[in-house]
Amino acid sequence: MRIVTYNIHGWRTADGRPNLDGVTEVLRETGADIIGLNEVYYPRVVAGDNRPALEVLAERLRMHFVFGPCLRWPAEQDMPADAYGNALLSRWPLIASSAHHLTSKEEDKELLLASKEQRGLLEGRILLPDGQTFTLYVTHLDHTDERARLVQLRIARTWLVRDRNRPHLVIGDFNAVSRWDWPDTALEELRARPTRQGGMLAGDGKGPQVVAAMEKAGYVDLYRTFGDPGAVTFPTDDWRIRIDYLFASQPLAPAVTNCAIWSDADGVSDHRPVLADLALETLHHG
Repeated sequence: MRIVTYNIHGWRTADGRPNLDGVTEVLRETGADIIGLNEVYYPRVVAGDNRPALEVLAERLRMHFVFGPCLRWPAEQDMPADAYGNALLSRWPLIASSAHHLTSKEEDKELLLASKEQRGLLEGRILLPDGQTFTLYVTHLDHTDERARLVQLRIARTWLVRDRNRPHLVIGDFNAVSRWDWPDTALEELRARPTRQGGMLAGDGKGPQVVAAMEKAGYVDLYRTFGDPGAVTFPTDDWRIRIDYLFASQPLAPAVTNCAIWSDADGVSDHRPVLADLALETLHHG
């Protein structure tokens, strides 16, 4: 079973052209069975088809799909074309899903999220060929402030904790760097970069904390297990960093056989897909 996470840049290439056809081709080439997408606008129509782009993509890939809006709308069946969020596509039936909103005054004492773009956590349950179910979470955290990301992660974990003893994945664009990629000697370089987010990615005096918080909660950064430090999932001209992750729960980690960054997608989005392979026969469901 191959799982892919991919930030598709709002159906646009890095230079602003429609990318529905490119995204379709990239995901088809990866051979993915399950796909988590970030920066999805639905039911937006883009060049290449006159139907909502997400529906077209799912049909082309012969997959089921669910969409998780990050904004709360009065009527979810009447979302505007600019509704954005996360999506989950699967070769196998999606039997349940829920879109959780990462907003909570109780968890946000300093009201850091009040001025931030709303973010979400999409939960999906998939019926596998062997009759068992498998749960994935797709998220996309704030791009401006490590403190805000930590608050969003604490909120997300109120749902993630329910599956702590079962095999599951948490995937997506975390907009966070790992100390494994950026040891102390390199953090000052990151902070000093003249970019729109350089200092925010490096965090405050404590350094990057989001990825460490996921690992402290027992999750395994799959690329760290199979790859080399300094890899790139966001290959822009002014900075080249890894901010897209697949985190496996402890019960799932032994079933993972590979994790890699798909570098043949450059230009289709401003991100690269990241994939992981799992041995279905070794999954043990609680």
